[in-house]
Amino acid sequence: MSPLKQAPENRFCEYSMPDKQYKVRKLQIVKNSIQTIINKNLFDMTHLLTKINKNIVLLMALFMVAALITSCGEDPIDPDPSTVVANFSSQVDADNSLTYDFTNNSVVNGIDDKTFTSAWDFGGDGNSSEESPSHTFSAEGTYEVKLTVTASDGVVATATETIEVTAPKNRYAVITDTRDDDTGELRLGLDSIQTGRVTFMYSVAAGPVDMDIKDAFINVTGTSTSGKNSIVEVRLKDNANHEFREGASDATIAAANFPEGKPDVWVAVEISWASDGTNAPIYTVVIDGQTVITDAPSTTRDPNDADMVAEHLATTIDGAHNFQWKYNSTSSTNDGFYFVDDIVIYSSDSGTETVVFEDDFQGRVKGEDLDPDTNSESPYHVNTSEATVGEDE
Repeated sequence: MSPLKQAPENRFCEYSMPDKQYKVRKLQIVKNSIQTIINKNLFDMTHLLTKINKNIVLLMALFMVAALITSCGEDPIDPDPSTVVANFSSQVDADNSLTYDFTNNSVVNGIDDKTFTSAWDFGGDGNSSEESPSHTFSAEGTYEVKLTVTASDGVVATATETIEVTAPKNRYAVITDTRDDDTGELRLGLDSIQTGRVTFMYSVAAGPVDMDIKDAFINVTGTSTSGKNSIVEVRLKDNANHEFREGASDATIAAANFPEGKPDVWVAVEISWASDGTNAPIYTVVIDGQTVITDAPSTTRDPNDADMVAEHLATTIDGAHNFQWKYNSTSSTNDGFYFVDDIVIYSSDSGTETVVFEDDFQGRVKGEDLDPDTNSESPYHVNTSEATVGEDE
């Protein structure tokens, strides 16, 4: 075998072992190609990873900047302030002209939190922090009411209104008699009260045409409103001493100490009664602070008529049931006026005196009809006639 020639670097002999040389060289070429491909791919992967790493670093940097901005204690950009509109309305109370109800109509816009605080100044007559308060002024006069509204971001707005406050006008029942088939009457029916009292104020005045005043009456009765069955009925006069009409014996009439009636003045009346469930009630009458009679026994018109006495006892034995304020008579007419106010009825049947009915007419409207056939809101009896609500000028 001929000796092999030294092949150049990276080369094989070309002359000896020709078949094997060819195969070896071919394998070397393949190996070199594969190594080249691997080296190139490694370079490309390294380059790609370098790019990816750079992008990841960039994204992380951006994320950190954003996080720093959003977590900063003080926002470098001030938000737009809110827009606040202060506004309110007022309504005088129907029962008391010194009292007003205030409705806060203020609004906050431009921010998510639309709440606000309210500060009211009632023209130096008081203050309130309620949103929509009610305020009773101490006296009539002119008041500048101011509302200050503060939004949650500190923006402030104010509104003012000048209010003319007037003193309350007194209201009362007005009873007249322009019908010739009945008397003018304000009647109230309640559950029977064995022991109790009624208090009220009254006044009488002449009408514009007749220029005359007729008698007014207060009648406290049991289950029957017939005069002969009254517990007590008093005739209220305008130019003479008052007097009993029903329920008084001769002895009671003789012992009575009635004051003189006067027109155009308010007078207080109190009538109390007590029934023991066996005998006819006893009563006490006080007019204008003057005691007329105390613990007088109620009686019928004719105490010698057994049937009348029995009927009277049967209808009054359980105490008072009906209360009648009447003007004039059934046989004539008169355009005078019987004014009644501040009615209060008490019961002591439970052992403690309690109010069972009261009406000062302040919650009513001038001209309101007190006949329940006309006014379904009226608490009075259906026999009420020509009784309306009056008001001071």
